[in-house]
Amino acid sequence: MSKLVVVTGGASGIGEATARRFAAGGWAVEIADRNAERGAAIAAELGATYTGLDVADDDAVAAYAADVLARRGAVDAVVNSAGVLQNAVRVLEMDMAEYDRIHAINVRGTLVVNRAFGTAMAARGAGVLINMGSLTTYRPSGQPAYAMGKTSIRMLTEILAAELGPSGVRVNAVAPGYVLTPAMQARIDSGQRDPKLIIEKAALRRFVQPADVGEAIWFLCSDAASAITGVTLPIDAGWLATSAYTAYAAVPE
Repeated sequence: MSKLVVVTGGASGIGEATARRFAAGGWAVEIADRNAERGAAIAAELGATYTGLDVADDDAVAAYAADVLARRGAVDAVVNSAGVLQNAVRVLEMDMAEYDRIHAINVRGTLVVNRAFGTAMAARGAGVLINMGSLTTYRPSGQPAYAMGKTSIRMLTEILAAELGPSGVRVNAVAPGYVLTPAMQARIDSGQRDPKLIIEKAALRRFVQPADVGEAIWFLCSDAASAITGVTLPIDAGWLATSAYTAYAAVPE
């Protein structure tokens, strides 16, 4: 019997790439996303199952987890890829309704999904939870709601790793850099992101591709990572290292 992964936000970007990687690896895949048309199409292509889900709805998440567990019996891994971005704004000028929406999806949504599936994993004595951090987990950004939320994801990951580890459940996060997702491409096309500036600050001088993140998630869910828990792994083409290095006055010419 094949292993099972649940991917929230699996209809596009990193979530889609992750679903594709696990399907290629022989796992059964459950895709949960608000985008019904795209989610159903990807599920049909991969032989996966699609379910509409808004992770900001606590009751919907509880019902979804109960349904998956009833149908499948057990879940081996959950990847929390559902999330929304934020355009640059100053803290003093930010619309608090936007803050609440981003927090409800990116932070509370991740927490609720972790609780719903983590409880069953702990009872079973096995499972892997993967959360979605960001470069803003480690560096301040002019996206205050988004950045504060991604910092919270790191702490949530570490707390859950400590709490669930004795039950055999591992909890990790990835912190993607500038990933060339459809959402990022849309911001580039609209002039809200400058691709030249992004690439210049990456040690490898390239964008991160969604598949790069999917591969890292695949590794963290595999037996090869059986001793790894409580970490937030940057996947950023060297952006964190280079941005810190070039910030100093003593950079060689």
